[in-house]
Amino acid sequence: MILVRGVSHKSCPVGPRERLAARPAAAVLDWLKERGVGEAVVLTTCNRFEVYAVVDESREAAARLALTEGFDAWAQTALGEAAYERSGADAIKHLFQVASGLDSLVVGESEILGQVKQAYETARVAGATGKLTNVLFQRAIFLGKKVRSDTGIAVGHTSVASVAVDLAERIFGSLRDREVLLLGAGEMAELTATHLASCKIGRLLVANRTFERGRDLAERFRGAAVRWEAFAERLETVDIVIGSTGADRAVLTREMVERAQPARKGRSLFLIDIAMPRDVEETVSDLDHVYLYSLGDLQGIVDENLARRRGELEAATRLVDEASREFSAWEATVGTAAEGSLRHARPVAEGA
Repeated sequence: MILVRGVSHKSCPVGPRERLAARPAAAVLDWLKERGVGEAVVLTTCNRFEVYAVVDESREAAARLALTEGFDAWAQTALGEAAYERSGADAIKHLFQVASGLDSLVVGESEILGQVKQAYETARVAGATGKLTNVLFQRAIFLGKKVRSDTGIAVGHTSVASVAVDLAERIFGSLRDREVLLLGAGEMAELTATHLASCKIGRLLVANRTFERGRDLAERFRGAAVRWEAFAERLETVDIVIGSTGADRAVLTREMVERAQPARKGRSLFLIDIAMPRDVEETVSDLDHVYLYSLGDLQGIVDENLARRRGELEAATRLVDEASREFSAWEATVGTAAEGSLRHARPVAEGA
């Protein structure tokens, strides 16, 4: 039986999610293996932390206990009702919804499919997968591609990065004369820079702990790199700061912003934090002329996008429902004389 236990932006506040996100997937897989969970995949993103496990009836109670105890240990807090649990057909459907982008903060976003693939690959390399998890995740990845190619669910602003840039445009009307400081140079930062470039912003600054990587990203988008230890000085002049690092604690503090305020002379500073754990100390929003937007604040834009794609959402949901029923029917035959096979409707190019 397939079992999933997790938390997401729908069920859990940011604090516990941050503590879970800081837990390496490989360490969680080792912890589960020590407690007799033979097949498991850990999916961790800025908006969710989920453990998928395969258990037989004789080990079901022990596996459920291991997952429950694990969440308390990993989050270092009592998650209570924030942690959800699904099993059997419900767990299968949930993963398919996740891989298809239907359970994301930004419905239809593309990053989650790559994150599902990475989670599966990490578990596979660690020797934590088996027949059911292999087929389940391969099927989920195939379905995620199919949903995006066969429906318009991914049309428009479908990533946290694109919504963050959209928010910046709404604030200023145009970004052509604005200076933007981007904290981080990873995948999310690169995606954000791509969207900023499409808006023809006035100037892009990139600050990253590894200067060379930040410089490479800045040069690709005709921007300038900033030494990490000096980025606080740029708070005196920039209009917008977008935080997207992978740091395990806030990198932009209230003290930094307070030091920059005299030089700003009352000019507004907009901070958009799309990192998990958060890049910006929450208390900066208490300062005059400082406006902080976090992942949760993007929900309004998400809802607008969702309304425009309502018909595409229904089509995507039908594909997920059909695939869920097909997989559940196949799983019921595994290990029996009647075991069937799952076939993809058509091949999907690698990396598509």
